[in-house]
Amino acid sequence: MMFDARERSGAALALGAVCLIGGSVAAASRLHGFPLIGGQAVRYAVATVFLLVWARRRKHTFVRPTRVQMVWIFLLAAMGMAGYGIVLVYATSMTSPGNVGVALGAAPLIIVLVQSILARTRPSRSLMGGSLCVACGSAVAQLSTSGAVQWSVQGLVWSCLALTGVCAITLLGAPPTKELGSLTVTTYACGLTSGMLFLIALILQAVTGTPVLRRPTAVEFSALAFLALGVTTVVFLMWYGAVERLDASRTGLFNGLVPLVSLLALSVTGTGSAAINQIAGATLVLFGVALGLVVKKRDTTTPGACAAEQVTDRSPRG
Repeated sequence: MMFDARERSGAALALGAVCLIGGSVAAASRLHGFPLIGGQAVRYAVATVFLLVWARRRKHTFVRPTRVQMVWIFLLAAMGMAGYGIVLVYATSMTSPGNVGVALGAAPLIIVLVQSILARTRPSRSLMGGSLCVACGSAVAQLSTSGAVQWSVQGLVWSCLALTGVCAITLLGAPPTKELGSLTVTTYACGLTSGMLFLIALILQAVTGTPVLRRPTAVEFSALAFLALGVTTVVFLMWYGAVERLDASRTGLFNGLVPLVSLLALSVTGTGSAAINQIAGATLVLFGVALGLVVKKRDTTTPGACAAEQVTDRSPRG
C-alpha cells in the first residue's frame, strides 16, 4: 500500500532518531571513567531545561497528567531513561559495542510480541516477518570475522538489560503520549529522571564516598553534550512523534537499525570497518523494516487494540 504524508513523516522521524541513537553507543563508551550516575543526572537536567525553553518558544501548554499517566511516565523515566542510560555505559564497558548491538537488534521482535499480548491480537504476517528479519539481520551484522560473537556472561547480562531499556522506551512511552503528546511526556520524564538520578548519586556518595560529579575532560564534555541534547532531547521528541504517526510496533522496527548505525559511526571514527557480513546484515534489516512497515491499515485499527497502537497527539497547541 502507499504511505500517506503522515506515515512518511513518521518514518523520517524514526530514521532520524535512530541515526542519533546509533551514535550514543560510541558516546557512552567515552564516559567509562566519569561518575556515571551524576553524569546521567546532568544529562537529563540539561535536556529538561532545553525542552522547557523549546516549549515556551512554541507556546506549548503542558497538560497535568492523571495518576495513571504519571505511573506510565515514572516507569518510563526509571526504566527507559535512567535505567537505559546507566546500563548502556556499563554494557559497553563489559563487552564490545558490536555485542551490545546484537541484543538491541532483537528489540523490534520483542515490542511486536508484547504489543500483541497486551492487545490480545495476532500480529500481521508482514509485521512479524519484518521483525524477524530485523532481529536476524542485526545479529548477522554483528558476527565476528570468525563467524561467531564472543559473549561473556557479564556482557550478555548487561546487553540484555540494555535491550530491556530500549523496549521500555517505546512500550512505556506510547500510552501517555496518546493523551499528552510527545513534548509533554518527554519533558516530564526527563525532569523525573534527573531528580531520580541525583538522589541516587547523593545516596551513593554518602554510603560509598563515590563523587557525584567532577570536572569532565573535553572528550567527556562532548559526549555528555551529545547525549543530553542530541540523544535525549531531540531523539525522544522525534521517536514519540514517529509513534504518533505510525504506531508503537511499526516504529519499534527501526530499533533494528541502531546497531548498524553504530557500526557506521565506529567506521567514521576510524575504530572499525564494514565487513561482508555487516553489509549482508544491513540489507536484511532494511528489507525487514520495509516489510514491517507495509501493514494494512485494518491491522493497526483492530477493535480492542492496545492504546499504544492508536497514538494521536491531543496536547493543546498554542
